[in-house]
Amino acid sequence: MKTIKHIICVVVLVFLSSSCKKYLDAPSQSSFSEEVVFANETLTENMIFNIYSYFAQTNSLRGRFQPYYGMNTDLEIFNPTDIDDRSELCTYSASATNAQMSGTKDPNPWSCFYNAIEVANVCIKGIKEYGDPKPGNNMGYFYAEAVALRAIYYYDLLRGWGDVPARFEPVEPGTIYMKKSDRDVIYKRLIADLGEIEEYVPWPKGSSRTGTVERINKAFVKAFRARLCLMAAGYGQRPADLENDHSGSVIRLSNDPDLQKSVLYPIAKKELEEVIGSNTCKLETNFVDIFMKNCQDVVTAGEEPLFEIPFAAGRGRMLQSFAIYHYDADKYVNSTKKGGVNVPSPTFYYDFDTQDIRRDVTCIPYKWQKAKQVVNTDGDKAGWNWGKYRYEWMAKVRVVSGDDGFKQMYMRYADVVLMYAEVLNELNDQATAKKQLELIRQRAFPQSLWATKVTAYLNGLTSKEAVFNAIVNERAFELGGEMLRKQDLIRWNLLGERVKLTKQKMAHLRDLSDEYLNVPNLVYYRLKSDGESLEFYGFNPGESAAPAGSNWSQIEWQKQVITDKRITNYFLNDPDKKQFWPIFQSDIDSQVGYLVNDYGY
Repeated sequence: MKTIKHIICVVVLVFLSSSCKKYLDAPSQSSFSEEVVFANETLTENMIFNIYSYFAQTNSLRGRFQPYYGMNTDLEIFNPTDIDDRSELCTYSASATNAQMSGTKDPNPWSCFYNAIEVANVCIKGIKEYGDPKPGNNMGYFYAEAVALRAIYYYDLLRGWGDVPARFEPVEPGTIYMKKSDRDVIYKRLIADLGEIEEYVPWPKGSSRTGTVERINKAFVKAFRARLCLMAAGYGQRPADLENDHSGSVIRLSNDPDLQKSVLYPIAKKELEEVIGSNTCKLETNFVDIFMKNCQDVVTAGEEPLFEIPFAAGRGRMLQSFAIYHYDADKYVNSTKKGGVNVPSPTFYYDFDTQDIRRDVTCIPYKWQKAKQVVNTDGDKAGWNWGKYRYEWMAKVRVVSGDDGFKQMYMRYADVVLMYAEVLNELNDQATAKKQLELIRQRAFPQSLWATKVTAYLNGLTSKEAVFNAIVNERAFELGGEMLRKQDLIRWNLLGERVKLTKQKMAHLRDLSDEYLNVPNLVYYRLKSDGESLEFYGFNPGESAAPAGSNWSQIEWQKQVITDKRITNYFLNDPDKKQFWPIFQSDIDSQVGYLVNDYGY
């Protein structure tokens, strides 16, 4: 009988490179048999925690996938303007030998995700054989948790690389090396798996384990299944011939009859309706409170978040990449130069309605220096920052070697509502789709403006196409900076179009031409009476006259933020030709010829 130690070592041997020897040399605390482990609830749950642990591996989701996946869309941009091994991951110019991803000291996301999948496969097999999983018992929940976590890792693999090997059983000698599978095989398996485990998972707050959004719950499983249905039924860049032509590609829908909208959208509709009808999660009343609570580590289930990546207090680097930039240590952050790497694109602020509450929560023009807000448009930290992520909102100063313990919201209820609107619109129920948009827009605007910004706006959406375009825009305003936009644009077949348009709009905004003729040339700013905060004038169209009062400073914001280099390096290849990263060379080498790159890499 195989031992757990043997199984895990096989995984490491297959997928790790330079770190493999170090892992194998470490003494094992135990060599329990599968039967002993998976007949015991405590040991089984510890194995489930091991699946979670791969989110936090040094170069996994924590240090590589979070900072670099999903950048340079029509909303998001990797802020440093020079092309190096970091920015090429965001500018559609990655190489297989990228130093951030290939041959690194620790396993990269591809390796970590597959290690996690292997542990999940071991758990699924072991629980089925020895754990007696049933709806309502702990083993049933652990079984479902392993299946759901495996689906999450596959979802990120599919987002990052397109077609990948399909591993749904523990590694055996004959399956150490595997070719890529058509992604449709994986989509179908994941959608079926998530449907099968729903009855094993309690709703949020339905058990002690689902009282927190750090563990899997039924609302997340259903909503995540709907997300995969929309993704599988959407567009994507695919190899011209997965077996024989590794240079040619085409953007198309799936040819599999089981993955058409007519099949998958009714499934998604049912899942989303059941989440909404369960009343186990809800829209937060105030948009800003979603992110304040997220920063303050509020993880109680039953609110807007459905699932968050459960980084410990000294792990995770979301804020280091996405937060408002701090030049130096202060009362909010205990080390220097944190945040400001991934930021809103220069044009995103101007895409919002000026009275949309979400705009000034999402797009922030200041940085922090010497415990004060400052305006600085020089160098790589020029421009906007994401206001959804703030060290100053955290419950306590908590940064260890760059790690901040921030838990990324992997799904929240607003996404459920907007997916439901999209599905209903596609199924020709525009009236109910607009009701979902109404919920989102009512939170986005003061009640005094609902007659014009909600009711009149929705009444003006008189066609299926108009409702779809409104959903595309609403997902931007609601979910910008939450690492969902790139995949949304891919599945809508809008990635290349929107990224190219944004590059063009950046040039127009810099020159205050075309659609930006009414944007002021000067932005004014001054310190408020609290001695810490800034107030601004001149960002809104029409704010051209100098403001009243004294102590105002001024800056030609657009010209200084939108440099020629920022425009030129927004993308270096056609995004529709490089929708996915290459498989990195160390991963190709580990598979001794079984793996090859497509898309001309």
